[in-house]
Amino acid sequence: MRHLPRRRLSALLFAALPLAAAAQPADTATTELARSAAAQAQAYRRQQSARLAAATDRDSLIAAVLLALPADVEHAPDDAAAAPLQRLQQRYPDDPLALYTAALVCHLRPDCSDAGAATRLQARAPANAVHWLLQPAMGRPTAAQLQQAAAAGGAQPHLGEFVAIVGRVLDGQPAPQAEHDPAALAAQLRVDAIDALPQPRFAAMLQACKDAAAAKDCRTLGQRLLHDAQGSILSRMIGSTLLRRLAKGGAEETAARAFRRDYVWLGGHELGRGSTEGRARLQRDLAAYGEWQALQRAASAAGIAASAPEGWMPADPQQLLLPEERQPASR
Repeated sequence: MRHLPRRRLSALLFAALPLAAAAQPADTATTELARSAAAQAQAYRRQQSARLAAATDRDSLIAAVLLALPADVEHAPDDAAAAPLQRLQQRYPDDPLALYTAALVCHLRPDCSDAGAATRLQARAPANAVHWLLQPAMGRPTAAQLQQAAAAGGAQPHLGEFVAIVGRVLDGQPAPQAEHDPAALAAQLRVDAIDALPQPRFAAMLQACKDAAAAKDCRTLGQRLLHDAQGSILSRMIGSTLLRRLAKGGAEETAARAFRRDYVWLGGHELGRGSTEGRARLQRDLAAYGEWQALQRAASAAGIAASAPEGWMPADPQQLLLPEERQPASR
């Protein structure tokens, strides 16, 4: 599981302030391990992607594509994923997860205009709202696509499946260069690679949902996103944002505000995220139970309430607000 907040959350989710997990002192060995892993991360991802691209099974090819994508959300995908992606599409042209992977790559590429994979995915698996939001080049969904997304029965970005697949194919793989503790370095590289798995961008959808004509569909879509147990924290937070904007004064807004408050509460606790082993445990639980429940399970294991106590407020109350509700920072 990615750190909460994820290293890339501010870019992915502008509707939420990045939160800082409780600071934990790092010993010298931990610092050196993190430094070594950061230095070898790109080589590790390339090495593993190349290894997996030679396979023929679906999961290996999906992992090869995902690991060929940039770990940093600020960098657009290049052609590194093209070869394994072509192989995946040729071998599994009708598989929903293979189609989702192809549609996601095009969605993240600013130079992609081919909606073919997304169109086939929507025809093959129309009951997932997220499938209708994967426009090429992070484009804006149409009114018809928002309507289809609202009519879908669920809304999950397949993060749990991706985590399970990549975790499995990387298990036991060595670091590119063995250093003081090769096993610890390999484990660190593995959890870092899983933390960097891509997710859809929702900014264009949020913009489209500002149109008054789309309000009804976007409100329903917000319900789908917030309440899907297999949704990522990112997708569920987007649902919370939609409901806070479009369902003011009702039970839906209350539930959305409670989710945001619990997110801020849990984001202030370490919950095992300060160690490689703890992060690996969170990733396993993410694949098994969903990202939000994985975090709640970690809180329970640590003796921390899964929901914010009554009357609790963060040190910065603006963390609970939508962007348009926040006061500008004083100079």
